[in-house]
Amino acid sequence: MTSFRFNFSGENEFKTDAEPQAEIQWLESVEVIPEKQIKELDSIVTHAQMVTCDDIEIGHVVVSEAISNIEDTGFKTAVKLAENEQSDLVTGKYEGGLKIWECTIDLLEYLVQNEEIQFENKNVLDLGCGAGILGIYAFMKSARLTFQDYNKEVLEYVTIPNVLLNIEEDTRESDIKKCKFYSGDWASFNKKIDNVFDVIVTSETIYNECNYDKLISLFEDRLSNKGVIFVAAKTHYFGVGGGTRQFEKAVEKNGLFSSEVCWKSTGGIQREILKITRIS
Repeated sequence: MTSFRFNFSGENEFKTDAEPQAEIQWLESVEVIPEKQIKELDSIVTHAQMVTCDDIEIGHVVVSEAISNIEDTGFKTAVKLAENEQSDLVTGKYEGGLKIWECTIDLLEYLVQNEEIQFENKNVLDLGCGAGILGIYAFMKSARLTFQDYNKEVLEYVTIPNVLLNIEEDTRESDIKKCKFYSGDWASFNKKIDNVFDVIVTSETIYNECNYDKLISLFEDRLSNKGVIFVAAKTHYFGVGGGTRQFEKAVEKNGLFSSEVCWKSTGGIQREILKITRIS
């Protein structure tokens, strides 16, 4: 496996697609079962890279290789459209799950460096998981994981292979059963599941203010009474309108949660981590 570095210079700004349609057909949530990936991991993943944080190493697939494995579907067309438009998403069709974002690494480092955040035997939700880096870290710390991403293709060709890459080969089939994988829109996902979570981690998911109500409703229904949410995001998403200040206002308006900035970047594009808990 080869190591790589992330560019924190500020050049990698979030880019969106053109003005969204008035009526967006959001994808329904479905559970994705990792059967094919268990049987065919060696053929699905021939190369891998590594995210390193202190003494934590998390392997993940090479995105270009993963894309080449995807059948020529509407998802693949949307990804190509996003690339052609120099965008990171196509609203309602592709929501950026193939990239590992700067804020994901911010939150990973925060979790690793704050050992008082416990994961052992906890129910953890990696929401908008993409590559699943945050959830994989929690899984390595003996948590029970639910991974959610908008596009099932991201789960099938990136998230699930990544989880398997970080499990010893002789225990993959048994250990992967401790994880659940769901695709689809947050509102649909919220209706599909019935469990609650002790920890919810999410990164680069608050760029679209139109989705704040769905996200906060999911927090209402799925966070345990003493649970905690960590939201890693940019202070402002240029060209989109969302950001941490807008999200804090939406959380405050809801009235059920308290929010605090527990980490802030010191250079480049301003990035933050919000810690959200229920108001007692």
